[in-house]
Amino acid sequence: MEKTVRSCAKEISLIHEEKAKHAVLCFHGYTGYPGELALPASLLYESGFDVFVPRYPGHGTSGDDFITTDRAMWVDKALSSYKEIDGKYETISLIGHSMGGLIALKVALTMKSVSKIVLYAPALLLCRPIPTLLLSFLSLFKDKRKVEWKKDPAFPFFDNRDKGDDEYLGKEYWSYIFYKQTIELEKLRKEVLSEIGEVDNHILIFTGGLDTTVDKRVGELIEKATKRKDNHYVDLPNATHLIPYDKDDASRNFAMQETLVFLTP
Repeated sequence: MEKTVRSCAKEISLIHEEKAKHAVLCFHGYTGYPGELALPASLLYESGFDVFVPRYPGHGTSGDDFITTDRAMWVDKALSSYKEIDGKYETISLIGHSMGGLIALKVALTMKSVSKIVLYAPALLLCRPIPTLLLSFLSLFKDKRKVEWKKDPAFPFFDNRDKGDDEYLGKEYWSYIFYKQTIELEKLRKEVLSEIGEVDNHILIFTGGLDTTVDKRVGELIEKATKRKDNHYVDLPNATHLIPYDKDDASRNFAMQETLVFLTP
């Protein structure tokens, strides 16, 4: 059966008529969608980059579709997206938000041609540990557990979306804990954590002081664990987990400005 992808979750490809010399590939988060990176994508395009934001399998469609996917499928999509443009540009840099930060690091470990990396609240260090043993046991009986989700109108959107996209994704994804997929996220986190010392790309990390998902100490962790000595992190005390479309205008705008400065050759 054909899967319907919500408008905000459709892949983004911003390509100049006269092909740019530099490209940026952006990776969204767990249960997220390409539109969460629409703002940095559009700003980078306006600055002369070609920009691509792929969509992982199971994302932006339905919860039933999501439970058929795993971390290998998400990473494979990211890698295939990189390989499609590899060799066509002088540089290809990466942006990753939350789980997309893990995937960006995974791609960089595999594809040695990656240039720079920008990470928004990378999910390498979480505020609360994921109870994998409990989730594994629960997954024997059910796929998911319902939780409360409320729309927050304070967060702005910068993507092309249809009315009701946020409510639909909230109903299908953010109103549940998906047992097996949460375990997949934790396995991916541990994989990247075990390999972080091998990353030798130039990295800029942003963390949010009001982030209740990712521990802001992740910035220092990545800065110290990776090979380069010029990697650095910026903590935004008034930012949440959703830095690329944060409700705090000053934090969001500062992160976008610094992203442009950092990625511009």
